[in-house]
Amino acid sequence: MIIALTGFMGVGKSTIAERLSLFLYCKYTDLDKIIEHKCSQTIETLFATKGEAEFRKVEEEALEQFISGNKDQNHVLSLGGGALVSEKNRKLIKENTFCIYLKANEITLQNRIIKSHKSRPLMKNLTPEQMSEKIFDMLSVREAGYLDVSKAVVNVDNLTISEVVGKIITLL
Repeated sequence: MIIALTGFMGVGKSTIAERLSLFLYCKYTDLDKIIEHKCSQTIETLFATKGEAEFRKVEEEALEQFISGNKDQNHVLSLGGGALVSEKNRKLIKENTFCIYLKANEITLQNRIIKSHKSRPLMKNLTPEQMSEKIFDMLSVREAGYLDVSKAVVNVDNLTISEVVGKIITLL
């Protein structure tokens, strides 16, 4: 079974995926890392040189290849925050995974994105006010996709990594 983690950027998908995989004694994969390896470029560079539309095409191919090629009994997959904008990706995730939506409120997301050392191409060079607006706008578009494919929702606000993993374990 593939356990897919979805949610907005900064919600902790990659961190939770890694910790969950340790608990479940299985592998984990970060879809963004597959894309970076495949293209020999960082996500930030891909966005800058190819644009979001081309990045989303590469993301679709990477997800399809991962799902079709996965032979593991259990595997945890961390999706990119915008992966479910694609109808093709939503269908793949809905039909082939046990997807969990890691949900956080806008204030938590903004605080995490500001403090994050990861580069966020869609948040680059924004003031806190602009970032807040962008998060609201993007969430209003993306949340329907998260909810559509997810079999469960875990609110991560004010929870530790261990607490989030514990909640996920109770769902499996």
